[in-house]
Amino acid sequence: MESGLLLLTFISTLVIVHQFHIIQAQEGISIDCGTTGSYVDSNNVTWVGDKGFVTTGESINITDVVKKPINTLRYFPTGQTNCYTNIPATKGRTTLVRTKFYYKNYDENYSPPSFDVVYDGKHRDSIAITVDSLFSDEESFHYSEVIFAPANENISVCLVRTSPSDNPFISSIEVYHFDAGMYDDLGPEEGLILYKRNAYGATKLISYPLDPYGRLWSPKGSQDYPGLIDLTTSAPSIDITGALNKPPEIVMTKAMSGDGLIMSGLNLPSTPLPIYLALYFSEPQSLGRTQKRSFTVFLDGMQVGSHPIVPVFGKATQVVLRGVMASSESQLVFKSTDDSGLPTIISGLELYSISNYKDNGSGGGGQSGSSNNGGKKKNNVPLILGVTFASVFVILWSAFVVTILRKRQNAMKQSNTAPTMSTEHGIGTGESPLFGQETASDKIDS
Repeated sequence: MESGLLLLTFISTLVIVHQFHIIQAQEGISIDCGTTGSYVDSNNVTWVGDKGFVTTGESINITDVVKKPINTLRYFPTGQTNCYTNIPATKGRTTLVRTKFYYKNYDENYSPPSFDVVYDGKHRDSIAITVDSLFSDEESFHYSEVIFAPANENISVCLVRTSPSDNPFISSIEVYHFDAGMYDDLGPEEGLILYKRNAYGATKLISYPLDPYGRLWSPKGSQDYPGLIDLTTSAPSIDITGALNKPPEIVMTKAMSGDGLIMSGLNLPSTPLPIYLALYFSEPQSLGRTQKRSFTVFLDGMQVGSHPIVPVFGKATQVVLRGVMASSESQLVFKSTDDSGLPTIISGLELYSISNYKDNGSGGGGQSGSSNNGGKKKNNVPLILGVTFASVFVILWSAFVVTILRKRQNAMKQSNTAPTMSTEHGIGTGESPLFGQETASDKIDS
């Protein structure tokens, strides 16, 4: 009996600690637009309805779509601007907000709309749903992302009508928080609006939980770049701490390689705008003494990183170029150095435009090979104290129960030789009234 209670105490403590880790893992929020209630999806992500965040618009269920959250949406037939407000966030902490739009001809107009989405009143992105969306499957959807540091404990997402004939709509809103040091060269008023995020050598979309920060990595490989080859690392694991933005390990296990690698068509608009470019590398082979892979990357003639890139086996390397102007005519050119005997490679790429760009003198970018401990982290002290007190309570309560059971065992032994005791209730039980009260109380509390 006593050992069983001690085991119960241990299990209870583990449950409390596990719930603490769940709270940490589920920071952020996922809103299923156009629905009510909540549910947990196959990735253990909790989704909530949008009723508490918006007061306008009409909700609709797309009858021939099964997959959540894209089987419902909210559209806005009236008003120039309609907003979701009071979306919880952490003030000053770098945050990713993603909005999804799955049209599927929900209005039977066969006319995909165009409109703008504005994040927290500062960062605007244009949404242009293509005709292809009329025929897309449930795995294909349009989405917009922005990375910024909220100025308050909540944020807004507004849909802005840009054409009288087009009704803005939205399928979902997701909020994820980054660790300190990730995208840490982002100015306080700036935002990064996503244009491209690729995983080279991958064969399918990479998302949460493979990327614990909720980023979506589109697969790209040799099928998109003729003459190049896809590689898989022979390293048993990849140490990503050398890349400040923490690309997921699965992205770093693959690479695309070849001589004369040129990337054009960067999805940017024709008018130049300031960009944030991050490239990720990892050497996929354990090289011999005489082998070397070394190269430089240029964006329209400007070198990305401060010196040639030499990927390290089993480790991630990140280089960043920030604040330079680029457009749809821009190109990324990879060139091997004279002392390199192996072709160029790349594992991952992120390309953003910079909203509210402020020139802070870091336009040349840099190369990271170690973690950065700067920045502001969410204060988890109250949560940790709560978990600690709960664990102590469980342990003390279990010790109390063990003591009571010992008394009960001793009393039962004494009852085998002692005469039956009469109580004020006129019933003989062989137990003291006090012990009977304690036992009853124990049953009620449990």
